[in-house]
Amino acid sequence: MFVYADRLAQTLIDIVRIPSTSGHEEYVRAYLEKQLTALGLPMQVDGQGNLIATMEGQGDEGNKGEPLLLCAHMDRVAPGLGHEPVLTDGVLYSDGNTNLGADDAAGITIILEVLRRIIEQQLPHPPLVILFTVQEESGRCGANGFDGEKWQVKSGFVFDNAFEAGVVISKGASYESFDVTITGKSGHPGKDLTGTASAIEIFRKAEIPIGILANDQTRINIGRVRGGEARNAIPEHVIVEGEIRSYESSQDRQRYRVAIQQGFEEAARKSGGRAEVSFNISSDSYVTQLDEPLLAVYQSVLSQRGATLQMQPTYIGSDTTGLLPTIHALMVSTGVVDEHTVREHVALAPLEQLVIDTLHVLHQWRIQTTRDH
Repeated sequence: MFVYADRLAQTLIDIVRIPSTSGHEEYVRAYLEKQLTALGLPMQVDGQGNLIATMEGQGDEGNKGEPLLLCAHMDRVAPGLGHEPVLTDGVLYSDGNTNLGADDAAGITIILEVLRRIIEQQLPHPPLVILFTVQEESGRCGANGFDGEKWQVKSGFVFDNAFEAGVVISKGASYESFDVTITGKSGHPGKDLTGTASAIEIFRKAEIPIGILANDQTRINIGRVRGGEARNAIPEHVIVEGEIRSYESSQDRQRYRVAIQQGFEEAARKSGGRAEVSFNISSDSYVTQLDEPLLAVYQSVLSQRGATLQMQPTYIGSDTTGLLPTIHALMVSTGVVDEHTVREHVALAPLEQLVIDTLHVLHQWRIQTTRDH
């Protein structure tokens, strides 16, 4: 039996109908501004393009507790087209022409539904800071620029995708990209090849660490290679784009960087070409501490309904890394399956349960943080 609120389903459908990719979140932001205005919440757009709203705390005798952050991102990976999704047996699917966009429309839907039920049911809750970010998929640019101290918030939830709905991320990997420009010397393959150097051959001969390493504590991937201009020409240039995701120490990651740089440079030198390698460190790894107060509250809420807290490590990036260390944000998975593909889908009943659990967390958080202070 599939149990979920019709409005929750309709909200998710409405959002995935709206096109959105990193850097082009304006249509989703306009939709959210309309929804937040209807709820009577003050909001603003910051310098990064994030949409930020606040809700004053409400409780008995003015006891409001500590503020909490609720966060989801507005962007999607390409193609990110607006489309008419297909709802079958309680599961929402892409129409097959684009990714569904539930990463992270599902997170946005959870937050909107939580806010609506707080207001409609006049539920006690702590002060809330609502953050809808831009460009999570292209380096967490929005979260990186968010000033948690300005909003006086130190804890919160990031609703995004990684595992089954409700799973909390126990640790997240660091992320850095690397770019390699290989330059050889062109020539015609039917003529004298003396002095030529194939940039593609340099790339092929480079000995670098790649794949699953250190008992799956590090993953190095090359995702794009571009080079050559014609079938009948020795390729002079190759552009390589790769990434390193790792739970290992900064010293270990530095050794990988050195090995990658030396591998490309040595292959180029032997062939008479050159290689230029650059690295961009986007985020460090993190570990969710088991004594985090918000984690304890969430675990208590799950226990009260007979569920068990599930925690998993992930290589998938999220806004959590952009918010740390100022905000101790727990990443809670929304359960999206096959994200970033035309097969992307999400079950709605678990989203309904996440809304209910979040409302209980807000209630308990208000009580606990009022008592502790």
